[in-house]
Amino acid sequence: MGGYGSIQPLLNSNKDLLRKKSLFKNKDKKVKSEEGELEFIKLSDEELKLLKKEMAKKSWKEKVLGVFTVVFVIAFVGFTASYLIQQNRVYEEYIASKNHQHKLNEFNINIKKGDEFYYQGHYKNALFFYTKSSTLFPENSLVKTKMNNCYRLRCENENIDCNKLVR
Repeated sequence: MGGYGSIQPLLNSNKDLLRKKSLFKNKDKKVKSEEGELEFIKLSDEELKLLKKEMAKKSWKEKVLGVFTVVFVIAFVGFTASYLIQQNRVYEEYIASKNHQHKLNEFNINIKKGDEFYYQGHYKNALFFYTKSSTLFPENSLVKTKMNNCYRLRCENENIDCNKLVR
């Protein structure tokens, strides 16, 4: 029963620590506090009404201030969250742009290396680099054309890869 039995006596004993309200009903009886005896001030009905109005006004001001504070905190948290989400999107776009730039640089390097081997007549090596470029950008027509040229020249010169054409 998770602590119910052990905590119940503490709750009951705390009730005994609270001052009883009946002490304030009998104004003739002396009430003692840590500083000494409490004295009751007798006020007229008008003074009591005025005191109640002031307390109600003060209570209302505190409530309004509390509401404004809560609204301010909620607005602050909302705007902060919105800003952080926007910053995260910008960062993700930046990372995606950097990744695309890196892929594009690698693509261009592989095309250049493939072209070097192509012009030297090493078509197998050229195909290797063109294939690497093709994995980075599979729908690129430049790579497909260069690979088809390599396969055609390998077929004409070495009779190899005659049935391979990139579509």
